[in-house]
Amino acid sequence: MDTTPQSDSPSPASHTAPVPRWMRLAAWAALLLPLPSVAWRIAMLAGVDVGLGLASFYRSTAQTVSYVLALDVLQVLAAVLVFGLVCRWSERVPRWVPVLRGRRIPPVVPGILGTVGAAALLWIIGTLLVAFTRAWLGITDGWTPDEGMGAGHRALLFACYAPFLLWPLAVAATVAGHWTGLRAGRAARKNHAISPR
Repeated sequence: MDTTPQSDSPSPASHTAPVPRWMRLAAWAALLLPLPSVAWRIAMLAGVDVGLGLASFYRSTAQTVSYVLALDVLQVLAAVLVFGLVCRWSERVPRWVPVLRGRRIPPVVPGILGTVGAAALLWIIGTLLVAFTRAWLGITDGWTPDEGMGAGHRALLFACYAPFLLWPLAVAATVAGHWTGLRAGRAARKNHAISPR
């Protein structure tokens, strides 16, 4: 019986290198940070007074409700996929997926998709943050999500969206850890291949 202590589980990316603690924490952050903003939007759709001046507009038609729900589903799905970079299930297509079930996923594929996703998130959220900040400071005219809100509603908005603003950084850190694991795995396989028998 092997009693060798295992400090970390093997990385899906490398199949040999352990998942660093910082990467596991970043993956958990990438999974959890967007959820408060999702909950805020669902509460708004459900009729809770979150202070959003456009709430009645977003609740008014099936199209606007579908838009908000699609945004929520996309956000949660992206968070789960990023978390998958530290899970074994990211190595193979799940068995319930038709045609591709059980097929191995080349580890470079989630790395590329994660890199593109992290860059897109950084750009989208960064652009919105700059635009809102300029409006808040009076540098430019423009709508901001806290328009017409009282102090309590602003505090709720900030509490739900401050974690969201950190989400791209957690995604980027997790993706960076994935690429680091790939390099470590390649190096380990290369050293194993050239080591004397």
